Amino acid sequence: MIQSASVARPGFASVLVLVLLAACGGRSLPDSQRNGSGGNWSTTVAGSTAGAGSNGSLVAGSGNGGAPNPSESPAQFACTAVSSQQFDAAHMQPYVVSPEIESAVDATLDAMSASERALQMGGIPVGTMNYFDLNRSPDVEVAGVGTIRGYWYRDAGRGVNLDAGQLNRPSDSKDYSTAFPAESLRAASWDLELEKRVGEAIGDELAASRNNVALAPTLDIVRHPYWGRAMEAYGEDVYLIGRMASAFTVGVQESVMACAKHFAAYNIEKGRSWGNAIANEQTLREIYGREFEMAIQDAGVGCVMAAYNQVNGVKSTQSQHLLRDMLKGPVEQGGFGFQGLVISDWWAMPGDQVVPDPATAESVANEALHAGLDVEVPWNLHYSPEILARADQALVREAAGRVLRQKFRFKTARSSDAWGVKPPQSTLTGPGGSLTANPSHEDLSEEAALKSVVLLSNGTAGKPVLPLTDAEKNIAVVGPGESFSLVSCSVPKSCVGTEQRGPCTYQFATDVALGDRGSARVNADPQRSVGPFAGIQLAAGSSRTVTSGDAPELAAAADAIVVVVGYTPGDEGEEYAIGPGGDRSTLDLPPGQNDFVNRVLDLGKPTVIVVESGSIVNLPFLAHPNRNQATIWAGYGGLRGGAALGKLIFGAANFSGKMPMAWPTQAELDRAPFKGSDEAGTPMGYFFGYREYDRRQAAGITVNLLFPFGHGLSYSTFAYSNLVVPCQTASKGAVFAVTVDIRNTSAVDGDEVAMLFVQGPSKPAGSTGDRPVKELKSFARVSVKAGQTVTAQLPVRIRDLRRWEGDASGRWQIDSGVYTVLVGKNAEDASTAAVAGTFTVQGD
Repeated sequence: MIQSASVARPGFASVLVLVLLAACGGRSLPDSQRNGSGGNWSTTVAGSTAGAGSNGSLVAGSGNGGAPNPSESPAQFACTAVSSQQFDAAHMQPYVVSPEIESAVDATLDAMSASERALQMGGIPVGTMNYFDLNRSPDVEVAGVGTIRGYWYRDAGRGVNLDAGQLNRPSDSKDYSTAFPAESLRAASWDLELEKRVGEAIGDELAASRNNVALAPTLDIVRHPYWGRAMEAYGEDVYLIGRMASAFTVGVQESVMACAKHFAAYNIEKGRSWGNAIANEQTLREIYGREFEMAIQDAGVGCVMAAYNQVNGVKSTQSQHLLRDMLKGPVEQGGFGFQGLVISDWWAMPGDQVVPDPATAESVANEALHAGLDVEVPWNLHYSPEILARADQALVREAAGRVLRQKFRFKTARSSDAWGVKPPQSTLTGPGGSLTANPSHEDLSEEAALKSVVLLSNGTAGKPVLPLTDAEKNIAVVGPGESFSLVSCSVPKSCVGTEQRGPCTYQFATDVALGDRGSARVNADPQRSVGPFAGIQLAAGSSRTVTSGDAPELAAAADAIVVVVGYTPGDEGEEYAIGPGGDRSTLDLPPGQNDFVNRVLDLGKPTVIVVESGSIVNLPFLAHPNRNQATIWAGYGGLRGGAALGKLIFGAANFSGKMPMAWPTQAELDRAPFKGSDEAGTPMGYFFGYREYDRRQAAGITVNLLFPFGHGLSYSTFAYSNLVVPCQTASKGAVFAVTVDIRNTSAVDGDEVAMLFVQGPSKPAGSTGDRPVKELKSFARVSVKAGQTVTAQLPVRIRDLRRWEGDASGRWQIDSGVYTVLVGKNAEDASTAAVAGTFTVQGD
C-alpha cells in the first residue's frame, strides 16, 4: 500500500519518504508493459503488482545486485517516458567485450614472445628515457601479427594537455586545445548530459591529436578544501562524483579509452609520493572506492590509475588488497569486477624517479605484479623485459592480456588502426600538425560555464544587484595582478615574454582562468579565449562603456563595478609551484586581495565580486557595510569563461550552478583541520564536508556555514509540491523513481537542480561502522519556464544504500529498517521536510 501526505510551504520545499527496506525479487520492465504516452502503467515485481501515478515510474534492476553482466545489452535498466539521466543507456555503458576481441587477444598473446608480452606492461625502456618523452609506451613488432601500437597518454580532465611532449607530432606544432571549465566547476552544473558531451569533445580531440588514452576522469574526493588539486575533482560527495565521472567516461570512450584516477584515498599534494592514508575498511570501500566502482560498473571504464600514496602502510601500486581484491575481485565477493588494466601514476612505484639496483627492481616488480599492477609508467624502472622474464609468466600473460584487450576494444591495437573508435571531427592541420578543434567545442565550453557558475549572494531582500540593468551605463572591471613562478612545466601561453617557468603576472581582470599548470594544464589559443573584461565588454552592448584596470581607484567613476579575485597557478594546484602552491593552509585569498575588494566596496557602488578558485575561500567582504554587492563563484571557467560571465551578469543567461561542496567559515573548518602527509600516517575519517556538519548538528553542536552543500541562487524562484511515490515493492537490484513537481514562481525562465538525500535506519544490532545522518543518492536538473510546472524524476537505486560490514573479509549489506528520503534545493533545505509521502518495501 502506498501512503502519502503532503504539506507545502511556498518557496521552501523538500520531500520526505519513509522506506522499509528488505530483499524482494525484481526484473527489468519489458517494452510491452511501458506506456509511451506517460500515462498509468504497472509491472510485476516479486509476484505483486506495483503501480505508478500519471507522472510516476518504476525502474527495475538487472537482477544481479546492480552489477553489470557482460552478456546483457548496454540498457541495464528499463526507462519510462519520464526518462532519467541517472540510469539510462545513454549515460551508462557497462563493460562489454565481444568474443571476436577475446579471440584476437588470445591469438596475439600466443604469437608474442615473453619479451614482447612484457613490453605491453611498461613505458620507455631504461637507457632511453628522458623528460620530453613521458607519455607513451612503445610499439611492438610481433611476428605473424604486425606492429602492436603502444599507448599514447594525455591528461584530459579539463581539455587535452598538448603542452607536454609528444613525439608523433612535429615539435613546431601548436599545442592549443579546447580548455573546458575545471571539474570542480563543472560539477556545479549537476548535468550528466552536459558532462557526457564534454567527455565526447575531449575524446574527439584526443583521437585527432594522435593519442589513445585519456588520463581522466579524476574520481578523488575533496576531503578538505585545502587540497591543491580540488579543482580536478567533482566535489565532496561520492555519489555526485561517481555519476559525473561515469557520464564523462561514457563520452570519452566513444572515441578513446578513459583512465580513472587516482586509486585510492589520494587527496594530499605535498608529500604525495610517500604519504600514508590510514582508513578503515568501511571508509576505504564506501568513501574512497565506491566512485571507482561506479565508473567501472556503470561506465565500463577501461583503465584505472594507481595513486602515489600508501594506503594503510602499503604503496597503492603494490597493494594486493586495493588492486586485486577490491578492483579486480569478483562482485559476489565484494570486489568491483574490473576487467580493464591498472597503470601506475607517473613514477608512483617505490623509488620515484631513481633507477633502482637490480635486486630492488626485481623485488618491487614481483610485488606489484602479484598485487595486480599491469603497467608501469613512464619508464620501465621495474617492469623491464629482463626482470619480467623471471617473473610468474601466468601473471605476465594476464597483465599483457588486459592491456591488449583494451587496445582491441578501442580499435587502436595495430599501427594501421585509427586513433579512436570513430573518425574525429577535430583535425590536424598545417605542416606542424596542429590541432584544429571542432568549432562546436568552444560553444560547449561556454555552455558548461554558463550552467556551472554559482551565484552565492545577490544584494539584500528586495534589492538585488544582478542582473545589471540599463541604468548602469559605465561598468568597471578591476582586479589585482599577482606574480607567480613554477618549479616545472611551462607558464600560461598568455604570459608573453617570460621565462619558461616565470615569474609570470596573472591579471585577474583580463586573463583567462584555466586553473593550475600541473599535469592537467591546458593551453587555449589566446586569440580565441575570453577573459572577464572581454566577456563583459562583449555582453554589455553598444549602449554601455566597459573599462578595466588593476586598482580600485580606477573604478571611482563607474555606475557598477565587477571585481575579480582568486588564485593563480602559484597559489593552488599540483605541486609545480614555487612558494605557497600545492595544498593550501588557509581559506584566505592571497595577501592584499581582501583589502582590494574592501577598497572597491568603499566606493559605495553596486559591486559584483567574482571569485576564481578550485574550491571554497573566505569571503570576509560579505560583512562590509556596503550591502549593495553580489558574489559569484566562477571557479576556473575555461577559454570562454569570461563570455559566460558577461551573459550571466547582464541577465542574457540565468544562473543555475549549485555548489558541489559545503562552504564553512574558517573557524568551522578549523575544527577538523587539514592533515597533510605525515610519517605516522594521515587518518582518513569517514566524516567530512556536509556529512561531518550533519554529524555535528545531530550531536547538538552549532555549525557555522556560509552556504550549505548544493547552494546556488538564480534569477528564478522555485517551489516543490505533489510528491508521487511510484511503487509498492522494489528489489535489491531495483531502481525506483520519486517524482516531485517544481513550479517556477518567478517571471524568469530558469533551470533548477533538485537533490535527494537518504537517511538510513539506526545501525542494526551487532553491526559495526559509522552511519551518516544523510547522503546524496539522486539529483535532477530541470528547465522550467516562468509560471510553469515540470515534474522532476529522482531515481533511487537500492544498491546505492549498501554499507560495508566488517574488515577486509567483510561484505556489503543493506540495513533493514526505515529509510527517510529528503528532496530539496540544497542539503540544508532538504533537511526540513515540507512535502511528505511514504512507501514500504516488504521483507523476505
